[in-house]
Amino acid sequence: MSPKPPPSPEQLALRKCLGSFPTGVAVITYDSPEGPRGATVNSFVSVSLDPALVLVSIAKTARSREGLDNASFAVNVLGAHQDDIAMHFAGRPSASLRVPWHQDTDVPRLRECAAWLQCTPWRSVEAGDHILFIGQVVAYGHDAADPLIFHAGAFRTEKPANRHSRLPSPVDRLDRHRDLELWSDAGSSNQFVPA
Repeated sequence: MSPKPPPSPEQLALRKCLGSFPTGVAVITYDSPEGPRGATVNSFVSVSLDPALVLVSIAKTARSREGLDNASFAVNVLGAHQDDIAMHFAGRPSASLRVPWHQDTDVPRLRECAAWLQCTPWRSVEAGDHILFIGQVVAYGHDAADPLIFHAGAFRTEKPANRHSRLPSPVDRLDRHRDLELWSDAGSSNQFVPA
């Protein structure tokens, strides 16, 4: 397999734009002749409830692509405390990390995740430089753990602020009376002008 060419400036700009959308982080795990394997992804979505289907997008050049062909797999939605697991399965393994595998499961699965779904292969679809693996959910579970989030090229673990603790917007900070005077073409007015 030849090395993948570097992304063009247009592709980098598109990647940055797409990175504006926060996503969860999952590790897709599957069995291989060498033992359990996995790949970190943020391109995981639910597809259907009837039948129960989920989709994961894997680059054609990824090592996991061949391992997922017609294979059962598990989607392990990582918790906020599992950024080390995300990095490990993203190709940056740590020698000191002990992967928390569940024992005695039909498909390799990670412990301590926010959620997990066990899937059998349903269909795969070629889409540009990726393969979309659609799996039928045959078992699942979830915990109350906060999820690990990926946004703007970095992992995030903080909870979103509630609407009462958010920073005021520039409009909220304005002295509306003074600024309405400045914005008005007619000059100063004591009447309220809706924004």
